[in-house]
Amino acid sequence: MKDLSEIDLDEGFLSEIINAITSGIFVTDLDHNILMINRAGAKMVGKTPGECFDRKCYEIFDTPMCRTDSCTCQQAVMKNSAHHGETVLHRDGTEVPIEFTSRPLRNYKGEIIGCVENFIDITERLEKDRIIVEQKEELLRKREEDIRHLQDEILELSTPVIEVWEGILTLPLIGTLDSHRAHSAMERVLEAIEQTRAAFVIIDITGVPIVDAGVARHILQTASAARLMGTKTLLTGVGPHIARVISDSGINLDNIILKGKMTDALQYAISRLEERKVRLQKVSNLIGSGRPVSLDEE
Repeated sequence: MKDLSEIDLDEGFLSEIINAITSGIFVTDLDHNILMINRAGAKMVGKTPGECFDRKCYEIFDTPMCRTDSCTCQQAVMKNSAHHGETVLHRDGTEVPIEFTSRPLRNYKGEIIGCVENFIDITERLEKDRIIVEQKEELLRKREEDIRHLQDEILELSTPVIEVWEGILTLPLIGTLDSHRAHSAMERVLEAIEQTRAAFVIIDITGVPIVDAGVARHILQTASAARLMGTKTLLTGVGPHIARVISDSGINLDNIILKGKMTDALQYAISRLEERKVRLQKVSNLIGSGRPVSLDEE
């Protein structure tokens, strides 16, 4: 087989080579007349090469750059260098995204006599890029959702509601307690009360260095809600700083029983439960004997 350098590169042979290229290629002179266009380029604008020959390029190609100073061939000729970019080709009422590269065309003397432009339809590539972006965004959303779930789990572990005795719940709080954490913790207290029907809930803030007025109000609101559910709230571990915050805020603690330590609150709650059991037993005995029943308030 002959080497390409040995083949007589006549016009027909060059035409076959250019037509074998799958991307669009056309050549214009300095007056924008199309001197040559391959089949792929003509097909992209819905024409045959013969229909494009010796026509102005802007009559065949309808892009935002045509007939303007931004004309890609004009830019390549003026700057004497390749001009690369992306634009849209208007065809039959639709927009086809294309990528183009224009280069100045020179004769054997090195003089610029026209322009050569290569362009490709990038619709499929942009669609793949869009899918990749959507997949990345979905992965980011999934990761953010996983992080939020993990944060919720950590928050739940850091504010556990524990049933330490039948009818007694405890919420030992440790570390910084902001309004968000306080709100979440109080919600879990109410959920635990609903599940266990506990008579007492002890909120211990011994390990909390600072409590602001907002957090104090969350605790008060929880105590009020717990009371409506038949549960009494005990608050323990109130230090001097927290006491001043509550006092200065004018918060009413009538719905809360204050105790110094968790053990004091437990002893109080257990003793009250034992007293209740004793009274209930007495009532049961009285009912069994048929005598009138009189039950004092707790």
